[in-house]
Amino acid sequence: MNIDGGVTMLNEKKPFYKRNWFWIMIFSIIVVVSTTTYIANNSYYQGEADQANLEQRKDQAERKQAEKNPSLVAKYNSIKTGKNGYSEKNITSLLGNPTETQTMDKQGKEIIATWNKTVNSNQVMIQITFFKNIAKSKSIQGLDIDRENSLTLADFNKLKNGDSYNRVINVLGDPDDYSDINGVRTLTYVSDLSEADPSQNASIDIKLSDNKIIAKSQVNLK
Repeated sequence: MNIDGGVTMLNEKKPFYKRNWFWIMIFSIIVVVSTTTYIANNSYYQGEADQANLEQRKDQAERKQAEKNPSLVAKYNSIKTGKNGYSEKNITSLLGNPTETQTMDKQGKEIIATWNKTVNSNQVMIQITFFKNIAKSKSIQGLDIDRENSLTLADFNKLKNGDSYNRVINVLGDPDDYSDINGVRTLTYVSDLSEADPSQNASIDIKLSDNKIIAKSQVNLK
């Protein structure tokens, strides 16, 4: 009787799922998958935290830079509105105490604060709406930019939907008025010619969201 042969035949007939090598392989796969998942999740959440910290540092850096910058427009542009809007305290550190405030509801949750400033002999007004002490919207009017060149239809046509805020500034220069409401920024340009001749009331409005043009309009451009 061939004992060795009998043992060999029994081993060959033994189901694969009852063999040690099969379960060692399964265990190895589970370990690899679990480790990979942990590393991926940890990397994702770490990345999210790093991004949040980066945004927070950028906001702080912009605010500190604006506090040192004498440009009223730079200070205005640094002010965040909406969900992550600046507090009244943050904005007061940039602009000083408001000239006046107006409470819009009985609970005192919504307040409009106004700053009257003088820039190059021009009376400039900044208005910021606060809701529960967070800036909800903002506007600046009366900058009266002295333009070297008149507003033209050719310049207006250079701008397309999707162009960036910086592209607008490069083409048209600084606007006379800004407003930021519900994440939409409106830049308004008024021709210097209208000061000498009211009939020459050429103007441009550019609307941006996420720093990209979403709409534009013009009046009396040539």
